Amino acid sequence: MATVGTISSPGIGSGLNVKDLVSNLMATEQGPMNTILKQEATDQAKLSAFGTLKGALGTLQTAASTLNMSSTFASVAANVADSSYFTASTSGTAVAGDYNIQVKALAASQKLMSSGFSDPTTVVGDGTLTIDIGKYDTATPPGFTAKSGSTAVTITIGPDNHTLAGIRDAINGANAGISASIVNDGTTSRLSITTKDSGTANQVRIGVATSGGSGLSALAYNGGAATGLTQNVAAADAHLVVDGLDIYKSSNTVTDAVQGITLNLLKTTPDATPDKLSLTPDTNKIRSAIDSFVSAYNAVHAQIGQLTAYDASTGTASLLTGDSTTTGIDAKLRSMVTSTVATGIPGLTSLTDIGVGFQLDGTLKVDTDKRDRVLNDPTIDVKKLFVKSSDTMVGVGSIMNTGVSAMIFGNNATINQKVDNLNADFKQLEKRKTDETARLQQVQDRYTLQYSSLDTLIASMNKTQSYLTQQLAALKANSA
Repeated sequence: MATVGTISSPGIGSGLNVKDLVSNLMATEQGPMNTILKQEATDQAKLSAFGTLKGALGTLQTAASTLNMSSTFASVAANVADSSYFTASTSGTAVAGDYNIQVKALAASQKLMSSGFSDPTTVVGDGTLTIDIGKYDTATPPGFTAKSGSTAVTITIGPDNHTLAGIRDAINGANAGISASIVNDGTTSRLSITTKDSGTANQVRIGVATSGGSGLSALAYNGGAATGLTQNVAAADAHLVVDGLDIYKSSNTVTDAVQGITLNLLKTTPDATPDKLSLTPDTNKIRSAIDSFVSAYNAVHAQIGQLTAYDASTGTASLLTGDSTTTGIDAKLRSMVTSTVATGIPGLTSLTDIGVGFQLDGTLKVDTDKRDRVLNDPTIDVKKLFVKSSDTMVGVGSIMNTGVSAMIFGNNATINQKVDNLNADFKQLEKRKTDETARLQQVQDRYTLQYSSLDTLIASMNKTQSYLTQQLAALKANSA
């Protein structure tokens, strides 16, 4: 509450309680200020209410926007008959269909192994290792073609890293397309080399240039027999057959065999018994979008009902009872929900046709049986009910998305205009409060001056009375 200056404590000389007199008078003068403060509190509460309502409408707009997206209805679900052989996931470009898939071979990374050393601290030798990634051919000796875009990496091996463990760490730190580890067979330690990427296009060639001895030659590899390292696992491509078509890939994660589908190959399938991949419309996503929309609409309806309620039995109004903006939003939303749209599909022109309808209390409810019958009917393209496809085929999702957006976005949005008006009222109230504070200070100063003067006058009169009393008493004493 706005206050004016404090009141001092005159009245000591006369016994007149000036402070209480002025305070009581100022309490009466406070009426206009109390009215301003009450209006300010009401406007602040309304601003908060509109903010809450705007948030609920934002959730509804998001839900409506989802129902206006083709991707909501274009999604498909991937179902694999036996997921022990491969799994499948979808992207937005996948289309419904069935595929017979057989995994004939899995992709593998090449693995090389060195001869045995006494322990990881054994010195192998000095020189350089040059590592290439590419592909060997079937010639004898095999030729090697470097992988397109790859660059040979040369690693210097010297006194600071020429042990078996040091070479392992140098390889792992070189980002050369291979990884190294040390394995122990119980008696000796061996260096194990594995290509980071699988497939026959990602094999390794290791060239060696020695200095101060030939020990480093034990780590050379050129695809032939006369090399230091031994190939324990050959690089291999994944081989799968999709509807009779042979497909070879360097990885067990296959992203381009079936449009919009990522296959993760796990193990080979028995001969002549392909696994079945079924791609069906993802009705779960559509159900979820419809349910989210209904929930968001009911939240807005409940919010408006709470803000505009009126209790006739007690005569109690809510914060926005009678507010035309709020009741107008409720009416517009109901009108949009009951819209009839052109779809070109008989019996599918409104939300009621998919099982979404109003209850007696004004909330929406989903008839799940009716909804699921429509969604599971392959002859009905539900997307046309929701998504705008042309100027004449607008879609309920589009109508709701556009309509609700107009209520909450932009300077001319319905709620934003209301908020702007309330903020303008705040500015006027602040000016009135400032002016009223100044007026109250002037009134208090005037009252204080008036009653202080009266206090002084009474005190003077009391002194005069006391003096005259004393003089009369003295005269009486003298005359006796």
